[in-house]
Amino acid sequence: MRFFLETKPISRHHNAIHSLFKHKIKKMKTKTPTKTKTKLVLVNADLQQNNDLVEKAYTAITNVASELLKKFELAKYRTHVSVEHCKDPQNTNLVREYICFFWNITLSNSKEGKSYIFISIDESGIEKFGSGLTNLLLRSAFKITESLEGQHSIEYSMRVNYMPMDIHNFFYRRIVEGETDFVSLFTVDHLKS
Repeated sequence: MRFFLETKPISRHHNAIHSLFKHKIKKMKTKTPTKTKTKLVLVNADLQQNNDLVEKAYTAITNVASELLKKFELAKYRTHVSVEHCKDPQNTNLVREYICFFWNITLSNSKEGKSYIFISIDESGIEKFGSGLTNLLLRSAFKITESLEGQHSIEYSMRVNYMPMDIHNFFYRRIVEGETDFVSLFTVDHLKS
């Protein structure tokens, strides 16, 4: 398959970019789709118990997130997307995902079969509403996963991406794509103060 590119370079700098781009296009080849291989991981009883605790913590954290959304009047701020990745045969590591205007909270498994909770923060949400809402979520998340004496420790499982990202556009795209067998949309009721 050949690609043809007709552009006119504007300056010497653009000449270099133009020739590099043309070189990259010439080297491109059509890739044949690769089949996804399922990797089985042996999970012992301790790891399964640990993963069950992480999954319970994930559920508790997403419940807190939903409660925090109730304060908003606009439905777009009270809506979240729930993705059950384990129902998707193409997925291998992601388990569940909670996506709203403010956060993406993900439960996933490592190659070794160990469960983790990832929280990503939306930049626009912090710019519009400040960090208070996210601080409440993170405070609750760390409290839920903290290690107490005599209990199984899952503190390791919390992973927070403190670099704000563009999550709200991903959230909107998921809403536009609509519900599927593994994607559900929810809007929590507004809690009048």
